[in-house]
Amino acid sequence: MNVFWSSQARKDLRAIRAYIAKDSAFYADRMAARIIERTDVLALHPQVGHPVHEAPDLDVREVHVASYRIIYRVLFDEVEIVTLVHFAQRLNTKKLR
Repeated sequence: MNVFWSSQARKDLRAIRAYIAKDSAFYADRMAARIIERTDVLALHPQVGHPVHEAPDLDVREVHVASYRIIYRVLFDEVEIVTLVHFAQRLNTKKLR
């Protein structure tokens, strides 16, 4: 399966990296790499995550890396990374559509 990132997810990753980089560019790069590595696993095991409890009617799942939720959708032959959300943030379900 191929993994592709929505424009929202790419924007979220850049924002996460920029926020962490305020304190440490090294750790910002490291966190971004960890998130990307976690999404690469979804190509082989797309059902590894669990349903998003805020959106039970939508066909989205999530996996976690540190304090971040990676929300994704399994399509016919690919996985779409929909958005990234910190656990302290409230999930905007409009981003999931």
